[in-house]
Amino acid sequence: MTAQAGSAAFFRMNSSLDRESVRREMRARRRFISSRDRTLISERFASIARRSGLLKPGLQLALYLPYGSEADPSALLRCARKLRCAVHLPLITNYRRSQMRFVPYDQGDRLVRNRYGILEPLARRLDSVSVRRLDVIFIPVVAVDRSGSRIGSGAGFYDRALHHLRGPRTWRRPKLIGLAFDFQLIERIQRQPWDVPLDALLTEKNLYRFLPER
Repeated sequence: MTAQAGSAAFFRMNSSLDRESVRREMRARRRFISSRDRTLISERFASIARRSGLLKPGLQLALYLPYGSEADPSALLRCARKLRCAVHLPLITNYRRSQMRFVPYDQGDRLVRNRYGILEPLARRLDSVSVRRLDVIFIPVVAVDRSGSRIGSGAGFYDRALHHLRGPRTWRRPKLIGLAFDFQLIERIQRQPWDVPLDALLTEKNLYRFLPER
């Protein structure tokens, strides 16, 4: 299914200054979602991902641990383990340069909070996996438009980690899937030169697949 207006809250962005306005608006709306609804929505993510074929046995996946009001992928993680998928989490390796890698995460691995308060696995630099080996990467987003352009937290970690995916698709690459609440799908975002577009957006209502811009 390609992204359509539907029931999502759409509005147009006319300048780069709007990105901060969108961040404030979306974060405020996310905070009003109750813990009970977050749990139910997390289960919906997993149900839609499995039904759509996004989750399959034996995949190499990258997920994330939610921070603040971000969409919760906990049910996706549980489903991935049942399917014997290899799960990886982001690990910040250089704060000044906004660099991170994806490292293996097994059930029971110890987690620690980084300087932002986000949980990360304890892992050595050598434990990281190349992005090219991953099949699917689930990415937290603040907003996404109908072409797959996204607004993240603003720190740029994912943009740097995935920067080599901006070019022509001449080699096998992972599917980049945004994870968000349905209202975070908006009409249009002004794409920046460093932005890496998503292949799809998973919400509690749909898997919105995006067509590459011509």
